[in-house]
Amino acid sequence: MKINKKQINDFGDFEEMVKAHRGVLKSLIDQDGYFKNGEAVEINNGFGKQLSYMKLKLEAYKMMREKPTIDELFLPVEKNKNK
Repeated sequence: MKINKKQINDFGDFEEMVKAHRGVLKSLIDQDGYFKNGEAVEINNGFGKQLSYMKLKLEAYKMMREKPTIDELFLPVEKNKNK
């Protein structure tokens, strides 16, 4: 299977992924019928796996005593330019 960049990185940064997850949660709360409960569970599980990956990555940097870059942390660049 050929993998393109879009398949590897669907979100520009972590904030975009969080906003998408919030949208699914809001859809379920509003009961607008856009997502079925089973679909929402799978989306939530995938989001949880991404969070676990980020936590593991941070722990690895901490153990190696290295400072990760903004790109490596999948953070939005615009908000961090002034820091």
